[in-house]
Amino acid sequence: MLVVMLLAGMAVGIGAAHLGLHLQAVTSASVVAMGIAFVLSLWPHIIIHEAGHALAGLARGMRLLAMGIGPLRLERGSGGWRLRRGGGMNGIGGFAAVVPDGERGLSRTDQVLVLVGGPLANLITAALCLAAALLWNPAPWVAGLLAGSAAAALLLALANLFPFHSQGWRSDGQGMLDLLRNSPDGALQLQVSQLVALTMAGVRPREWPASIQPATTQPDADTGRDAGGTSPMLAASADSMQLSRAVDLGDADAAHRCAARLATRYWGVAEAMRPVVAVNMASHVALMVGDEALLDAWRRLCEGTSVMDLTPYRHWLDAELAALRGDAAAVADAITQARQRLPLVPDPVGLLLLGEFLDRLEVRTGLAPPTTAM
Repeated sequence: MLVVMLLAGMAVGIGAAHLGLHLQAVTSASVVAMGIAFVLSLWPHIIIHEAGHALAGLARGMRLLAMGIGPLRLERGSGGWRLRRGGGMNGIGGFAAVVPDGERGLSRTDQVLVLVGGPLANLITAALCLAAALLWNPAPWVAGLLAGSAAAALLLALANLFPFHSQGWRSDGQGMLDLLRNSPDGALQLQVSQLVALTMAGVRPREWPASIQPATTQPDADTGRDAGGTSPMLAASADSMQLSRAVDLGDADAAHRCAARLATRYWGVAEAMRPVVAVNMASHVALMVGDEALLDAWRRLCEGTSVMDLTPYRHWLDAELAALRGDAAAVADAITQARQRLPLVPDPVGLLLLGEFLDRLEVRTGLAPPTTAM
């Protein structure tokens, strides 16, 4: 795929040079057409970019969980695919959530190729637009439309290939550079991917092998970054998984240490990931701390735009909060709403654990009789 990307880039360069000679006599209509096409084609090119990531992942045997373009989300839960309006996310125009499936998608090569897929799709689009303008020999204003669209696609490809961080997100180029250099972020990304693969295979956190547990250090209180410069987003993902494992094992000390690190990272992650961090923190409080004020504080932070739909978890946390307040009717109502939305949970482990949390809460509040092991 890297060779294809190089060839696509060469085709774009050669095509742009030839088109420039073809449009020596630039008309005002062609200039206006270029500007209009450049602006109007940006969103379609973002869709093509995210589709490129998705197709690259699928080609490597991975699983597509969700795609987001602007405020729209296409998500796959345990109940199937659905389209919803989720709100825009600061720092990015779209995303494709592609995760490993079993052993497929776990290698460094797999991860790099998924990242390459987006910019490559834009480069191919730019090359096709330029080829159409040259081979078709259209009217100057049509050639201007094609040139403007090609320029937008090329700009999007180059912008994403440039390594940088923006509002908590890493560009495709930064992710590729980390993986190719095997930097701390690249190594952490591979470890997190292994745990995601286990989760998608139905392996609950307490059964994850200790040998692949990602290690993070205490982050700086002001920046949320590790002393080694680890990305707050990757570190937060690692700490969230470690927290889930500690809670599932019933290890209160380890859970407290993970929660302390994760809480410090909250403001350092991308805005769209903060509700996910808040859900993890609130879950820890509900299951292992039982402090009403602290649970209420984290529950309030679970709202807002998020990459995935967190509605089932929010209803469960509402039920836990109502139980601490002694409001039996609110507990029953929130549990009912959470169970109705269980099909929105995308992974089998999340579905299993949330079902267990609801069962325990029903028993604890007297809504269901205790179960007896046979």
